[in-house]
Amino acid sequence: MMCDGNRKRGACRMADAKTYERLFEPMQIRGVKFKNRLVKTPQDMNFADFVDGTVTQESVDFYGALAKGGVGGIIVEQTIVDELGYREGSLAVFHDKFIPGLARIAEAAHKHDCPIVLQINHLGPNAYFPPNGKHLDFEARVPSALTEQEMHKLFLGLPWKVRPLTVPEIKDIIVRYADAAVRAKKAEFDGIELHGDHYYLINSFLSRVYNHRDDEYGWNSLEDRARFVCEIMRLSRERVGEDFILGMKLKGAEFGDPLGTTVEEAQEFAKMIEAAGADYFNVTADGYNDYWRIATAEQVFYPEPPKPLLKELQAMTVAPGWAVAPLSEAIKKVVSVPVSAVGRLDAELGEKILEAGQADFILMGRRLLADPDYPNKIAAAREDDIRPCTACITCETRMAEYEGVACMVNASIGRGCESSFEPAVTPKNAVVVGGGPAGMEAARVMAMRGHSVTLFEKESRLGGLVNMAALVKGTEIFDFTDLVKYFEGQLKKLGVKVKLGEEFSPELADRLKPDVVVLATGGLPDTPDIPGIHGKNVLSGADLRERAKLALKLLGPKRLSQLTKMWLPVGKKVAVIGGGIQGCETAEFLAKRGRKVTIAEATDQVGMEIPMLQRILLLPWFAKKGVDVLTEVKYEEVTDKGLVVTDKDGRKRTIEAGTVLITIPLKPNSALYQSLLGKAPEVHAVGDCKEPHLIMDAIAAGFTAGRSV
Repeated sequence: MMCDGNRKRGACRMADAKTYERLFEPMQIRGVKFKNRLVKTPQDMNFADFVDGTVTQESVDFYGALAKGGVGGIIVEQTIVDELGYREGSLAVFHDKFIPGLARIAEAAHKHDCPIVLQINHLGPNAYFPPNGKHLDFEARVPSALTEQEMHKLFLGLPWKVRPLTVPEIKDIIVRYADAAVRAKKAEFDGIELHGDHYYLINSFLSRVYNHRDDEYGWNSLEDRARFVCEIMRLSRERVGEDFILGMKLKGAEFGDPLGTTVEEAQEFAKMIEAAGADYFNVTADGYNDYWRIATAEQVFYPEPPKPLLKELQAMTVAPGWAVAPLSEAIKKVVSVPVSAVGRLDAELGEKILEAGQADFILMGRRLLADPDYPNKIAAAREDDIRPCTACITCETRMAEYEGVACMVNASIGRGCESSFEPAVTPKNAVVVGGGPAGMEAARVMAMRGHSVTLFEKESRLGGLVNMAALVKGTEIFDFTDLVKYFEGQLKKLGVKVKLGEEFSPELADRLKPDVVVLATGGLPDTPDIPGIHGKNVLSGADLRERAKLALKLLGPKRLSQLTKMWLPVGKKVAVIGGGIQGCETAEFLAKRGRKVTIAEATDQVGMEIPMLQRILLLPWFAKKGVDVLTEVKYEEVTDKGLVVTDKDGRKRTIEAGTVLITIPLKPNSALYQSLLGKAPEVHAVGDCKEPHLIMDAIAAGFTAGRSV
């Protein structure tokens, strides 16, 4: 049960208690005290050992940093109860050998007076999914057989095999869940959470999308659909006793399929699961078809919102976080235990949800990956110091691609927390050349460590290519403008001397005599060797940036993005040379503004640098919007009629276009680096000037340079 705690202003542990009074109230669940109501949601991190699922130091450091950052509690990512419900990178709890490693995670949280709950799960249909070539004969366990059409819908058209469970196998899995709960208790966790979301085993029984059985675990009644999870809950309570939290992650509704769970059905499930022993509900939303990305809130609008948008989701157009709050409220009406809300929430929206009585506590995920100190900074009224999540979805894509999670803006994930930075043994006079993401991050980290830093940027504003990215990607979903503002604020607070409109040179190095120079000057435009490429109808990325520079400075990305819907300096038909991230995002930008776009790519793939969870949405959207994508082409020439290519079938053709855009990747820019060698004891090149890549790579390079100086 839950105790509201002292609601007096002095109990709220923050400088601005009036603003976030509810968020910073203490609470109790089954006697376990949470110092506030901001709890870390479970997210797959892929930090576990990829061979056997044991805990690594990365996992311990990650959860320790979260606890130190001030969250009221932590729900650890899904930890697998059965080898047949596993995937590489996940934590595991299907054997006693995992207890010592898991105990290290619990200890790391408890060290900072932070309760910690272990989410336990059997991946069911999604075991070892998506296919990675290692388990070609594996058959994922499902409640019932699926038709070819259902398989295509549920597994994104990827090749996959499933096998229905027998009743004895179901009974065995129930025991495995209870065994896992016991192991979690032995590892000193404060509780466990059953994962009943997504396309995993528990929800596969609850949802008629998956469950077509006709027996006692089948779809004939709500009681039968809930029998599997209720038996797990009851057996777990019997095995762990009364002094241990049993939570439940439950879909408040499934959208986009007539067989999906309704709000009313979810309410009935919640009542049954509470009666079976649940102490709280982590309420989420999920869906199918146009709504399969709703679990990550704003991503349901990528590349464009579903049309028509369901009536019950209209509030998401104001703030994506409103998607789940009504579902949490619906569950809260029928149970007596605490209920959470989740989904692109921040402190302000979380406070409103708590004040409105729609939930009892708030779950936060990606914002805590971007800045594990988010709660402490909110509590100290230091919101300007919070590193913003850009909603780029890199974190989730890394998980889906069997890689350890990384964050575009936070290079320290898995390396502890920034407050543990070692001060510089010998403070140095450092110069950073370039005010893009790599340079700003290098300057920030060096200043944090005690170096005296001066940053030179030849343009009149900081941000580098991030400003152009904010224009092209838009501000409705992604959040690049706040990233630049964050860096500007941090450099000012840390005393970094920023020299805008000043170009650094070897002569200036001779005069200043810095101890270290970090070059982050960005890459150089590359021009393919194609006859006619310098024609009047050809524009490069550099040309577009130059044309947009003044308008970006005066209007900002959001306003300029709106104005480009009325006018653009390109023809009605556009041929895009290059199908990498630059080409695909430019094509998306132009198609949304009524241009007929054709992408011409020399290799056999397009958009491979785009996060996979967005790429698999973008490419079908291209087809829907009439964006032609040609691969394996040979560029022949540019004429006044457009771009001439030879396609992969050997046919020569002209892509009619009023404008031909060059969007191939940048090339390294090493000239200044070479000229500065010997001008300072240390000279480092980072970011695109050394190896052109993505914003995440640039920030990581700046972070590494800043820590190494």
